[in-house]
Amino acid sequence: MKYHFFFIINICILCPIQSTIGPGSRKSSLNTPIMTDLPEPSSSESKPASQLRSILENPLPPTDTNVLQRDLLQEDISPRTILENHESYCHSCADIRQFSNPTLIYITPWNNHGYDLVKIFTQKFDYISPVWFRIKRKGFQNYLIEGLHDIDVSWIEALKTKRSDVRIVPRVSFERWSADDLHALFQSEDEKQEVSLTLKNLLTEYTHLFDGFVLEILSQFHGASKVTIHHLLTDIAQHIHDIENTTRRKEIILAVPPLEEYFDRNDFNLLSEHLDGFHVMTYDFPTKEPGPVSPIEWIKEVMRKFPISKRDASVKLFLGINFYGYRYDHIMPPPPKDKSQYHMQHIVGRSYLDFLKQYYPTAKIHFDTRAHEHVTVVYTRSEANVNRQAHYMPQIIIFYPSLKSIYDRLQLAIKFNVGVAIWDGGQGFDYFFDLF
Repeated sequence: MKYHFFFIINICILCPIQSTIGPGSRKSSLNTPIMTDLPEPSSSESKPASQLRSILENPLPPTDTNVLQRDLLQEDISPRTILENHESYCHSCADIRQFSNPTLIYITPWNNHGYDLVKIFTQKFDYISPVWFRIKRKGFQNYLIEGLHDIDVSWIEALKTKRSDVRIVPRVSFERWSADDLHALFQSEDEKQEVSLTLKNLLTEYTHLFDGFVLEILSQFHGASKVTIHHLLTDIAQHIHDIENTTRRKEIILAVPPLEEYFDRNDFNLLSEHLDGFHVMTYDFPTKEPGPVSPIEWIKEVMRKFPISKRDASVKLFLGINFYGYRYDHIMPPPPKDKSQYHMQHIVGRSYLDFLKQYYPTAKIHFDTRAHEHVTVVYTRSEANVNRQAHYMPQIIIFYPSLKSIYDRLQLAIKFNVGVAIWDGGQGFDYFFDLF
């Protein structure tokens, strides 16, 4: 008997969701289904207990060949493949780029393994964005940058020693503003100028460390007039570009939600004259049910809105790549059919490894040929039906990036003549970096 389980994926680029650089909401309200079917679970891998223990406890170390040379870029993979190889990057070719378009990578304090990885792979990244800062309004024409305590001077200096032209562009978010503060900012030209000056002063003070900012503002200020947002962003960029006594002009990159209600081609055309780059957050595809994080056809649809000429290198466009995924656990007892049947939670590399160890070898990994993502499933066997046939149901479903899914998105970026931006470096596996 062949069992098919259908993931219902609601395609809607315009549906309202809360969009941030990192993992956000995946809620959707439209129903254009794509169906991904999973085969019936096959028999489990059979390994001696001693070999199993070695696989779980002793992954392969870094080596002299990359994942492409070791033929690890496959659709057909198993938990064992990941558990054995996830730490085994090519240490002798860590400075050799496989992807020549611009690259940006975010590093967060709460996934601090990323700090170490970008020190190893500095040559592979043009922009490194530590997620440190938030800007807040403290009173009348008074703004404060929070997160200065996270600045790691020795880490930045080590990166710049290894690669003198690497650009350190900390992310600055405009999160958790009150309605009164938003109103004050939007109604006053002096308030807007003060925001710009606050950011300029920080860059001036740390000019030897920082080369600009990535701004996360569009989703936080959603609902405000686009004219007002454009005016604020243009003012910020002008102040940052006016900083003197620097060997290279400071840059402003804007994080862009993949929804037209936040940012469309007209916004891109207007702001590209003033900003230096745009990170399009092509992940967190909106869906109610278990489904891919960033189905590749959806990415194509989003990126087609921002055409870049091969001759135009003045504005950088970055296709977003996630190093995180989502885990769905079947809710028991089942809720009413009009409610979600699965509990969703964010999952990163280390928790995915723990899952694979816990469920080894019962977890099965399938490749979704439509989404170009791998799906990890643990099945449960239900009671026999009236025909006395066993029925298998997915108990746990995980969409987490793989070498193949990342490679396919890098190839897509090359096709669109754009760069890539990774959220975030500390959430993935070490051997992912061989691909960049």
